[in-house]
Amino acid sequence: MSTTLPHEPTTHDLSHSTRSPLSFADNDFDLVGMLLEQQQSLTAVEQFSEAHSAGELESSCSVAGSEPSQSIYYRRLMPATAPQSGQQLAFEVNLDTCSGCKACVVACHTMNGLEEDESWRKVGTMVIGAPEVELPVVSTITSPEPSPVAIDVTNVPAVGVQHVTTACHHCEDPGCLNGCPVKAYVKDDVTGIVKHLDDQCIGCKYCTMMCPYEVPKYSKRLGIVRKCDMCHQRLKAGEAPACVQSCPNEAIAIRVVEQASTVEDHSHSLMPEAPSSSLTRPTTQYIGQRSEQVASAKPQDSAIDEVAESHWPLAIMLVATQVAVGMILVEQVVSLAVSLAGSAMPIAATRLTASVALLITIVGMNFAPLHLGQPLRAWRIFLGLRTSWLSREAVLLGKFAGALAVATGLLWLPVLKTWAPDAWTQRVPEWVVIPGWAAGAALVAAVVLGLAGVYSSAMIYIVTRRELWRSSRTLPRFLATGLVVGTALAATTIGWAGGSEATVILLLIVAVLSGATKLFWELSFHLGASVELSTTDRLDIRSQNLVASRLSHLRSLRLGAGWAGLVGCMVAVCLIGVGETTPGLCVALMGSLTLLVAETAERLLYFMSVVYHRMPGTLK
Repeated sequence: MSTTLPHEPTTHDLSHSTRSPLSFADNDFDLVGMLLEQQQSLTAVEQFSEAHSAGELESSCSVAGSEPSQSIYYRRLMPATAPQSGQQLAFEVNLDTCSGCKACVVACHTMNGLEEDESWRKVGTMVIGAPEVELPVVSTITSPEPSPVAIDVTNVPAVGVQHVTTACHHCEDPGCLNGCPVKAYVKDDVTGIVKHLDDQCIGCKYCTMMCPYEVPKYSKRLGIVRKCDMCHQRLKAGEAPACVQSCPNEAIAIRVVEQASTVEDHSHSLMPEAPSSSLTRPTTQYIGQRSEQVASAKPQDSAIDEVAESHWPLAIMLVATQVAVGMILVEQVVSLAVSLAGSAMPIAATRLTASVALLITIVGMNFAPLHLGQPLRAWRIFLGLRTSWLSREAVLLGKFAGALAVATGLLWLPVLKTWAPDAWTQRVPEWVVIPGWAAGAALVAAVVLGLAGVYSSAMIYIVTRRELWRSSRTLPRFLATGLVVGTALAATTIGWAGGSEATVILLLIVAVLSGATKLFWELSFHLGASVELSTTDRLDIRSQNLVASRLSHLRSLRLGAGWAGLVGCMVAVCLIGVGETTPGLCVALMGSLTLLVAETAERLLYFMSVVYHRMPGTLK
């Protein structure tokens, strides 16, 4: 007996019914029939696959099967021939036809599957006819808590607005490639396209500093950096890059350009207030009649700066290694001076100083991997030793830590022998004899490697060519950090280990003088009043305004902890001078740690307050 419901369709009904399965008349909704009907149609992907296999997509090509069907719309935007020797592919942007619609941005984002807040192409805005706007000056001496700086541009007349689309410029001498410590960038020998190798990247983000155009973008989800590759896979198939094919005004094209043989050919900038083209020799060309007007225009976001990334793991690592190198250097100089005076540094003082320096080094270098998006790939960092200062820093500081560890172990060996059971010491072969000078030699090697490592640390940022990170600013900062805090901590360890009070007092005075000199120097251009700067130091003024407004808390910490630490050291000098050695050393230790905090705040400001020339953006 049939068990079907009164209105339920039977198998016979499904095969012979002439009613539409979507009909709801008389409550005969046929779900099974609807699903069977849907299965008879192909999805869009399946339809495309069948059409491609049948050759239908290439039927409209000028040469059957040789070009994509859409090439008739962008063929004139692509080069007719491949680049020859001394040539490469490059973007060409027609400023006369760019309307700022951002279709290129959307196409690039969609085609490459970028993150929601990630973009490899952007559209900036130039204001044509805008007069020069003087930057306001914030005096942080008369106003300890300055308000944020704002530039009133509401009454600034303008002749017109020009939109500028920009992406990777596939430079002839790419900074991203030169600076990468793991060789995650390659420049194609034929096309000249600069490609990023995602599987090689460790996420150190150094390429974002080396590129003056801020092209590489960091993906927090993936832990790596990515960038525009001119859709090279589409180019191989004869397709235009996504930005070229999507532009409704044909403002973007791919052209073959001659590679310049000299830096002088790139002495200009791509846009006003953009980085000098001599840095990396970009190949993007901006053409059109409006290019002459743009040459005298101003970016819409001119002098509007944002707080940069803090890179706090790097800040901690830099300060820690510089302080450790400073401690060992000061101890060795004092030991040499004492020996020349006919005396000797207590071995306990050298042992304690080396131990504290090693501990600081280990702590600092263990913070460094926190800066990497892919820390498990950090072992590759030596691959760029030939071109990257980051690779050199990693290798040199690693060897410094190793030499310091060996020296510390040798210094503690005699103590360990007295604690070790006789059964252990008797098992040591008689021919194993460690000379007494081995520990001293290891310390000297540590000093040499450490100084070389600090120099490499400074060069990492100097070679970015950012004006505020130039050598006259960066090298004194890095060396002075080691001198100030290293001297104060060395004085404390030498004092605790039985060193002479005169030596401790002298070292603390040196720390106070050098620390005060460094603070006054920073006040003259970075933390103090801008009135002392010339009107041409616009980047300094912009950085100072950023510090005085959005980074005022770090500025207060830097100055407050800096002066407090120096006062503590002076109080320690007075206490030790009147015979209160133990309380004096406790105060000296507190002062040294306060100075360590102050120098860490200074290093955070070094990263976060940097401003530099950039391609035009758009006010949000």
